[in-house]
Formats: sequence, structure tokens, C-alpha cells
Amino acid sequence: MIKLIVSFLEHSGADLGFLRLVNYITVRALLGMATSLGISLVFGFRFIVYLYDHNLRDSSGDYLSLTAESKRGTPTAGGLILLTSTLVSIFLWGDFENSFLWPLLGGFSYLSLVGFLDDGLKSRFKSSLSGLSQLGKTVLLLAYIVPFALFLVSDLSPVPADQRTLLYIPFYKTPVLDLGPVGYVLFAIFVIFAIVNAVNITDGMDGLLCGTSVMTLGVYVIFAYILGNTIYSRYLLYPYLPGAGEIAVFGGVLMGGVLGFMWFNTYPAEAFMGDTGSLGIGGVLAMMALLTKQEMLFPIVGGVFVFEIFTSLLQQKVGDRLGRRLLHRAPFHHSMSHAGIPEAKVVVRFWIIALVLAMIGVLSLKIR
Repeated sequence: MIKLIVSFLEHSGADLGFLRLVNYITVRALLGMATSLGISLVFGFRFIVYLYDHNLRDSSGDYLSLTAESKRGTPTAGGLILLTSTLVSIFLWGDFENSFLWPLLGGFSYLSLVGFLDDGLKSRFKSSLSGLSQLGKTVLLLAYIVPFALFLVSDLSPVPADQRTLLYIPFYKTPVLDLGPVGYVLFAIFVIFAIVNAVNITDGMDGLLCGTSVMTLGVYVIFAYILGNTIYSRYLLYPYLPGAGEIAVFGGVLMGGVLGFMWFNTYPAEAFMGDTGSLGIGGVLAMMALLTKQEMLFPIVGGVFVFEIFTSLLQQKVGDRLGRRLLHRAPFHHSMSHAGIPEAKVVVRFWIIALVLAMIGVLSLKIR
């Protein structure tokens, strides 16, 4: 909204003074981050009280965590804090004339609401098994994922037509494959669905998802800014994506909201993010990867998420069929707890791994 006001004043010939800074991507990204962070910190506790008063509380059982009973009753659906702070901040600092902003905004809002529905059902019936069924959640996710995948290869896509179906890999300058419209749609559906579920399953310890997602978001913010800048993209031999800098603004705003929520979510958590937050974050990460044409960067910078869902699927699809435990508990962060490692130490170790992977991802900008 502020960007629109400044643009109107600029076209009216008004003297903008310091307001001209709003035209810079970096300024809006940083101010947006500060705004969402501030909203989360100032109003976070009130949200937590609201969740508690409305019985939106954790109802997990022993089978989910070694210390689940000690956390029963903790307010869940804390992702509402993240959703609210992000939407308000984007309203203030987003450029609504930019075509990259709308799919991110729509996808984040929709997936967060799907997660809130799931969290609400679990809390209402006081059981983690009473949320959306696996089929129901899949259908609701695909209701956005499929149209978004089709949107990516359509004339409405903000990605240049000659880049829409190309596949790039890190540390290599040129595209390795042209998937074609049909192939890319199927690829995009798989990417979004896989990333959303990988991020969702990582949200199992206090602060774990917050810390790891901030680092992954940060890498994509850097890439989005570079790809949306003619000078930097040309210098680093990347395809120029006009307007992609707005992805950096959205990513910066979301990072601020996540950091603000982490104030309340670090061990011992005052509120859980729930599917409300994890589905929204996962959706944004997937959309940022696709819109920046850096889909194959995610297995590196999102390596923690990839590893977590791999261990879960390994036990579920292989171990269960063999009738034996391949891991003590799945996903892997619960195996570490099972081994006697304190939860806070497990989380920090995952943060360190995520930071190292993020640095490797940033290195791929130059080492190509």
C-alpha cells in the first residue's frame, strides 16, 4: 500500500524526499521484515492467550514424542501469529502491481488456512488423529497446487516465456533440460507437494522449523533479489527475471514473522506453530523455488527438510512393510531424542546443519 501511495505521488510530481527509498527492494524487504517481527513480538502473547482461551491446545499423545505429555495443553495453531504479521506487513510494504506477489500471497494464505482447519479439528476433538484425513488434506493441498502448477506455464505466469519450462541445477550455468509444459506441470506438482510435506513433518520440536526455515528463506531471498536485478543477474550469468525482486520482499517479511514467532516457540515453547504455520511456510518455500527457477537448489538449502521426510518415508514405506524398525523413531529428530540427546541440543544441531547448507547454496551463486 505504501508503495502504491509513493508511486501515485511520484506520478503527480510531488517531492518525495526520503519516501523515494520505498522504491528500493532492499528497503522494503528490511522494513517489511522489521514490521512483521515487531507485530509478532508485540501481539504474540495476546494471540497465545486467545488460542488458550478458545481451547486451541495441543492434544498429542505418547506415540508422537517422548515428552508429549508434558506439552499437552500448550496452545497450538500459533501459525496465526505468523499469518497475521505477514499479511499486515505485506499490505504495508508489498508492491501490488507486481505479478510475483499475488501467487505468493494467495498460496501462503490458502495453505495456512488449510493448516488452521486441521489444527482446529484436532483441538476440538482433543486428539491428533481427529484432524483432516490424509486423503482430505491431500485433496485440499492439490486444490491449490494443481492450479498453481498450470499457472506457471500459462501466459499469466510472471516468469519469462522462454524460461518457464527450463530446469537448472546448482553449480551449472546453463539449463540442463526443457521439461515442456506437461512435464513441468507434473514436476511442479511433485515439488510443491513434496516440499510442503517435508516442511510440515520437520515441525516436531520447539523452534526446529523456525530456525531451519529462516535460513532456507534467506537463501531464496538473496537469489530472488539477484535474479530480479539486471546488473547482478548478468554479472553472475543468471537469467534475468523482471520483477522477481518482489519475491525477496515477501521472503523478508515472512522471515521477520518467523523470527518473531520463534521468540515464543523456542524451548520450552509457549505456543506451537501447528499446521497453520508449517503448511504456509512450506508452500512459500516451494513457490519461491519455482518462481526463481531454482527448484533443484532446494535439496541443498532445504537439506534438513529433505532428510527428515526421507527418514519418515524410509520407516513408513520400507520398515513397516518389513515389519521392523529401521529407525528408533521417525522422523530423525525424534530418533535423536530417543538416543537421550536433550531437545534443545537436537534443535541447535539442526540449525547448524541448516546454516552450513545455506552457505553452500549461496556459494552456488558464484561457483558455476
